[in-house]
Amino acid sequence: MFKPKLVAFLFVLALILAACRPAAPVEPIPTSSPAEPTLAAASETPAPSPTPTSLPAAALVNGEIIPLSYYQNEVLRYRASFAEGETPPTDAEIQTTVLNSLIEQLLLAQQARQSGFTFTDADVQQRIDALLTQLGSGSALTDWMQVNHYDDAEFRYALKLSTEAAWQRDEIINAVPTAVEQVRARQIFAQTQAGAERALTSLNSGASFDDLAWQYSPETGGELGWFPRGYLLYPDIEAAAFLLAPGEHSGIIQTEIGYHIIQVMERSDAHPLTTDARLSLQTQALAQWLEARRAEAKIDLVLP
Repeated sequence: MFKPKLVAFLFVLALILAACRPAAPVEPIPTSSPAEPTLAAASETPAPSPTPTSLPAAALVNGEIIPLSYYQNEVLRYRASFAEGETPPTDAEIQTTVLNSLIEQLLLAQQARQSGFTFTDADVQQRIDALLTQLGSGSALTDWMQVNHYDDAEFRYALKLSTEAAWQRDEIINAVPTAVEQVRARQIFAQTQAGAERALTSLNSGASFDDLAWQYSPETGGELGWFPRGYLLYPDIEAAAFLLAPGEHSGIIQTEIGYHIIQVMERSDAHPLTTDARLSLQTQALAQWLEARRAEAKIDLVLP
């Protein structure tokens, strides 16, 4: 049996290969008896990076190809990632999802190189050599590659590209600060307009917002907590909150779930983000970066 450290190493490797692309299945590494490595060790001539004329292409991104075979195998990996009994998307939807993800992966990798990050063929080989040393045999890794539709050249290509893309992704998300402008707010929430109007009338007559908030939401008192711009599910509530000074309350705000009156309790120019809020902002930052890069990139689709 493989040692726990080795299994963990292979799992991390699978996560690296999955970076910035649709989720693919991670098959368990099978147990094998000692044998000669079946994955190539250090070669004298590393496999060259694909060029627009060296391989059939699924697409070209700023003149750099996405190899057709890599795209086709990613489609297979993505299709296989759905659990038994789960209804997968249509073939057309899978193909679109995979191609878009590979384009974004390549855009990230290209920016990583422009930013000075290097992950050479020698680095790829060094990582593979370390893996083979831990395995003591290449057969287990080769079996995993075959199950997941990799050959030696594509495994190296995927490892290099995914590592570059993951580096740039981390640069983008780590640029999101840990503390940003935030407000702490609470709400009076009513499921009907009439209920909200009664609450607003009471507020305008001098009733306590705190008392009404607990009356309308006995479990939470209407507490929304601290939140930054771009975090709440309902933008109208968020926009209203950031227009209010502490102690002020809004008028009635209608959303798809009901009617809200918002009061800001505190605000700060640099309040620490919760883990969930920072993750949300990081996800937005990555999506915005990719949208901007796609808009300015030269992308040629070769697939029919």
